[in-house]
Amino acid sequence: MFLDSCSKQCRQFKVRADKVKDGLEEAVPGITVLLNPHGPPRRGCFEVREEGGRVFISLLGMKRPFQPMKDLDMDQVVADIASKLK
Repeated sequence: MFLDSCSKQCRQFKVRADKVKDGLEEAVPGITVLLNPHGPPRRGCFEVREEGGRVFISLLGMKRPFQPMKDLDMDQVVADIASKLK
């Protein structure tokens, strides 16, 4: 499972990425979630996808204040992804 998020310096993305990572690793036994595994993070991007390519959430090209990402209920995002993986 891959989770791409914007700059590691941007707290808005880091907090949400960590919440999704921790939540999925707790909810789905044996899963490994990698943050920004393919090089530097992309600007304004918050995306969760499987290694094989299935995308669970994709918010690209967001501008500050990153409202589409802030509007997400991260607990619900984790629950929805976990249910699709079980």
